[in-house]
Amino acid sequence: MSCARLGLSLLLLAALGWAQDERGSEDSAHPKREGPGHSHWSYADKAQWQSSFPDCGGQRQSPIDIDTNSTVFGHELQPIVLAGYNLDPSERLSLRNNGHTVVLKLPGSLTIASGYSQEYRAKQLHLHWGSPEGPGSEHTVDGRRYDGELHMVYYNPSYRSFEEAMRQPGGLAVLAAFLQAGPEDNVHYQPLLEQLPEVREEGKETTVAGFNIKRLLPSNISRYYRYSGSLTTPPCSQTVNWTVFNQTVLLSQKQISLLQNALQGDDDEALQNNFRQTQSLHGRKVLASFQPAIGA
Repeated sequence: MSCARLGLSLLLLAALGWAQDERGSEDSAHPKREGPGHSHWSYADKAQWQSSFPDCGGQRQSPIDIDTNSTVFGHELQPIVLAGYNLDPSERLSLRNNGHTVVLKLPGSLTIASGYSQEYRAKQLHLHWGSPEGPGSEHTVDGRRYDGELHMVYYNPSYRSFEEAMRQPGGLAVLAAFLQAGPEDNVHYQPLLEQLPEVREEGKETTVAGFNIKRLLPSNISRYYRYSGSLTTPPCSQTVNWTVFNQTVLLSQKQISLLQNALQGDDDEALQNNFRQTQSLHGRKVLASFQPAIGA
């Protein structure tokens, strides 16, 4: 096999490995890092991601800063309609610490039924957070970073698999919600948060009883921002239709602190600050589903 073909094969294997891992599959924990050019990645070497994953150096990368003064009202944007989210407690969902975040695998019966030009089927959800020293959302709004961010990941079921959709324009969609410290516990997040000690170590997995997944999102999902971007972790595939909700989700400070301190990542270190810095728009437009308030 030629060097070029071997390199391409290794790159594809790395991308497929990421997809399986981010979906919360039952693969083993990551091998230890061997240098900046390795196929395994970490948040400590973000500057080197593109050496192993070329898309990470592309011009349609995520996350971004949402400059509300530069957003464009999208007349064509429709309300988000979700279907199948109220799961029976008898349904057991896989929750896994993959070394980068905590991933809850979602059944394909959860769909975005309306709000995009086609239906999208759920694959998983995961979280991003900071540390006691600072907030950790991936997207920012007018330069403000929130305490954390929820991502619900979907794929276009017209493709045969998540992996195939990941390689196609618009093959993926992500619903993103900002997490913000508030005055009281958010009971809707307890099914996830109370299980974090069970998956403290990288590679650990447990199950969560089914619950109403929609309640993890803001109560008002009609106001959102929409843009074309990428996965925020390697392989950084530029195939994602992003929806970032305008309304935040409130968790108590105790819940935020639990998220920041409960898990371990690489080399048994605290899993913290698992967010990527914002990327340049390179001329992309950010649409808003709502008109800005006059005088705002």
